Amino acid sequence: MWLKNKINKKLFLVLNLLLLSPFFNFSKADNNNISFSESNQVELEYLESRNELEDYIIDTGDSIHLDFFPAYELTGVFPVNEEGELILPNLDETYVRGLTTFELRSLLEKKYSEILIEPEIKVKIAVFKGVRVSIRGEVKNPGIYKFPSYASASIQNLPGEFEKVEIDKSPEKDDYSPKPLELFPERFDPLNDNTVVFIDKNSKFNTQNKGNNITKRTSENIINISDVIRAAGGITSETDLSKITIIRDVPLGKGGGKKRAFIDFNSYLNEADPTNDIRIYDGDSLFLPKLSESNPNQIPKSILLGISPKFITVTLFGRIENPGFLKLPLEATLSDALDLSGPIKPLSGKIVLLRYNKDGTIVKNQISYSASARRGSKRNPFLEENDVISVKNSVFQSTLGVLNEFTKPFIGIYTTKELIESF
Repeated sequence: MWLKNKINKKLFLVLNLLLLSPFFNFSKADNNNISFSESNQVELEYLESRNELEDYIIDTGDSIHLDFFPAYELTGVFPVNEEGELILPNLDETYVRGLTTFELRSLLEKKYSEILIEPEIKVKIAVFKGVRVSIRGEVKNPGIYKFPSYASASIQNLPGEFEKVEIDKSPEKDDYSPKPLELFPERFDPLNDNTVVFIDKNSKFNTQNKGNNITKRTSENIINISDVIRAAGGITSETDLSKITIIRDVPLGKGGGKKRAFIDFNSYLNEADPTNDIRIYDGDSLFLPKLSESNPNQIPKSILLGISPKFITVTLFGRIENPGFLKLPLEATLSDALDLSGPIKPLSGKIVLLRYNKDGTIVKNQISYSASARRGSKRNPFLEENDVISVKNSVFQSTLGVLNEFTKPFIGIYTTKELIESF
């Protein structure tokens, strides 16, 4: 009986081992397969064109590379002149302003079919015109900014001569590629505010690069939202980055007019995520709204990312120890300036602040300064680039100045009389 029980126990253990062994083996194999798949598998669609320049509008300043087949002798780079025309072989002046590369290709193939047998023409931008963009709203220096033209890196060795123009950018500039323009699927009707698209980091428009597959930029000359903000002096602590508005021209072939999109730029600021740092084109208009409550945490982050400057320059004069130009950290206050410029001299009065407003007007404020006042308050305001600060005389000092001016001639006469009598 004892022997029978011992055999049964052995059989039970063997059966359990046989059943559990495949489970662990398969689990290990499955884990290996999953790991291999996640780290190595890339979808074939990754190689497909992003059509980034699908809505790029040709205009003066662009140079177009045309590749003719089978008439290779016609191939070359042709600049768009001031009249918006290309001077093409056998066609002479050809008006192209307002067209996309796809529309130009279609029209040229139809036109050249009268001369050539079944022509095939490839159209590429060889030199991109300069970008002129307007930025308004809650930035340090709103206005219109122009970035220079540049030559496409992919057209460098093709026929035709042109000069490559580099854009001077700060070393903190991110190195990622811009996103496609399909974030603008609808035209913008100024009379209908509902014709908009809202883009954030979870949007369907931003799912082309998954995981850690981040495509590097092909050219440092490309202008993105971050470049325009940087040119405008950076953001403020009251900038609402969650809803940046971009308005862009619609190509003629798509009906013309304007189109608009809202961009959530917080992911760029908080996570250095370039997904929504989209490419900017000539004629674009950006608007950055204002927060209902300021967020001072935005400034250090924007400085680290290079979209806001580290320092500003202000001018101080009057009754202070060291008048002149003064370099201060971004969003420094009046107390910071006076601490760095030395103590205010005795018998000083109110402080006058001169500043250009964002609408171009000049503001002149008299400040009842208090060193203990809250930062950013009326008595200790934040300073901005190119502010002019004057420390005035007190009423008593001004009175002494008037008395000195009044008595100076008499003092001179009295001194002269004493000199004469002394001889």
